[in-house]
Amino acid sequence: MHDTPAISPEHKALTHDLLKQLPKVLILDDLEASLTGELGANLSELNTPDAIAAGIAQSVADLAADNVVYAELRFSPELHTDGGLTLQEAVDCAITGVEAAHRAHPNVDTRLILNASRAGGVLDDVAALAVSMSGPIIVGFSVSGDQERHSLAPHAEAFRALRENYVAFSIQSGLDAGIESVGEAIQLGATRLGNAPRLVDDFGVDMEGIVPGKISAWVRDRHLTVETAPSVEAQRGAAEQLGDHPLPLLQQLGFTCTVNTGDRSVTSLTEQFLALTETFGYGPEEFFDLTVNAVEAAFLNQEQRQHLLETVILPAYEELADPVEE
Repeated sequence: MHDTPAISPEHKALTHDLLKQLPKVLILDDLEASLTGELGANLSELNTPDAIAAGIAQSVADLAADNVVYAELRFSPELHTDGGLTLQEAVDCAITGVEAAHRAHPNVDTRLILNASRAGGVLDDVAALAVSMSGPIIVGFSVSGDQERHSLAPHAEAFRALRENYVAFSIQSGLDAGIESVGEAIQLGATRLGNAPRLVDDFGVDMEGIVPGKISAWVRDRHLTVETAPSVEAQRGAAEQLGDHPLPLLQQLGFTCTVNTGDRSVTSLTEQFLALTETFGYGPEEFFDLTVNAVEAAFLNQEQRQHLLETVILPAYEELADPVEE
């Protein structure tokens, strides 16, 4: 764990411009949901190599403008097959698109997580692609969708194959359904939990205060990453308003949390940071800790994570610190 730099008093009051300058790490973001303009309005037409490349180009350009330095974009191949592409061909197009986007925006290290919907009927196939195409760009697998109506039990073999081939994965849980969906994700082997605001449903109270229950304590004590997207989760009814979101409580109790957009049509990461500043009084120290958590949870190897921290994240925050007296 890296110590938070001693932030200078002049930088304690965060403005939109200062927040935008901070280097950001994004590990929960749906590529398709992030698209705006004509591409976003015509998602069903994003089914040719050129269209997929254009979508990725727009997405990465937006990330660059927001000073996101590392991003894991969730790409759902099942959404790109209406024009005749196979799932694998859609993924091949996405890889080509990321390579081109990196040439245009080399300061944004962009990777892909292959995502499957619980209800899409191709979860096992997409998981198999995450295994066979795992590499520098395809770094993991994720599952989204309605947890209450679609258990993952029928897909146990797909998750076994992911584990046996050391492919990291995240499962959206504890959003549409209760704490049991978090337990299911843990038992399948997820190291990151998408959203999971209903972890708090597992909390109890005793003379010492708030006490995590069996499932939530497992998440906390084993440092499983909770990928929060506070504004999107509040919009989806996980909290009546942003001020009721459990993020500060989860942090106070020792959970390993990250802050993400989830859906950039709702908020950018700069806007999300600003909302947390205005709502909870978060400052540079909190954003440094959250960013370090995101780096350490990234589906990269240790050397890559350390390089990102030491060459990009730490230097930027050290610029906000008090100057060292000679």
